[in-house]
Amino acid sequence: MGHTRLGTIPKSRKWSEVVAELARFGSDVAAEQRTLQAGIATIARRAIEAAGGALKGAADDIGLRYTFYLLTQITLSAREEDWVEALRKNGIDLSGSSSVFDLTVELQAAVDRRISASSHPSDVSEMAQSAAGEAIAALASSEAVTMFGSGRDELQRAIRSLSTKKGFSDLGQVFFGRFIARLLNFYLSRVTASQLGAGEFRQVGEISSFNQALQAHCEQSARIVRDFCGEWYSKTEFIQGIDLENASAFVAVALKKLRSELQRQEAEA
Repeated sequence: MGHTRLGTIPKSRKWSEVVAELARFGSDVAAEQRTLQAGIATIARRAIEAAGGALKGAADDIGLRYTFYLLTQITLSAREEDWVEALRKNGIDLSGSSSVFDLTVELQAAVDRRISASSHPSDVSEMAQSAAGEAIAALASSEAVTMFGSGRDELQRAIRSLSTKKGFSDLGQVFFGRFIARLLNFYLSRVTASQLGAGEFRQVGEISSFNQALQAHCEQSARIVRDFCGEWYSKTEFIQGIDLENASAFVAVALKKLRSELQRQEAEA
């Protein structure tokens, strides 16, 4: 209750084109890899065009903006000697045995508290929180477990590796890639479900393969913002410090770059 929902797929010519492209993709699931990549690129482009309004609106979502801001603060906090206190200032509380999973849960809770103070939760916010948690887990999980065990100290070292220019570049690419994939799949899942059985997707496994291919394509496409993330992070923190305002402005520009990249890549797939 109280969520701001993105709604159902509009009945428009653009979405009809997406449905048609999905049908073609489903019929080519056994085709060679290059053909499948081209199909995913086409679907992603058409979905971005059809859901253009939703993407533009996402840049204004407080949940998305605050989630990205918290990613910057979590990584910067890992540089501090008293990491625990630095995190607490951002509403994140870790115990001595906290894991990567505990950190992602705390991040999501901190975002929820921030949103509830001024507005309602949204689908975009939930996507952003999930994308942030997945990005941290994907890049820090292996380093947070050492031969000496795992816990808050090991976790801090793992997150500190993401606080460098290169580390935050990697984090930004995975975060934005996972977020865009979730946003597109929010709409496309309704189409793929309608295609199951009666349409071209004959088995649930084919939909799963499609979702994995879409996520991989979005993460690869997010390379367009990879260096941009690291350079902005390093330069902004050094010159003026990162706050919610300049982090929000960055998110808006990053989404524009990624949207343009997804629209451009079809011809190269």
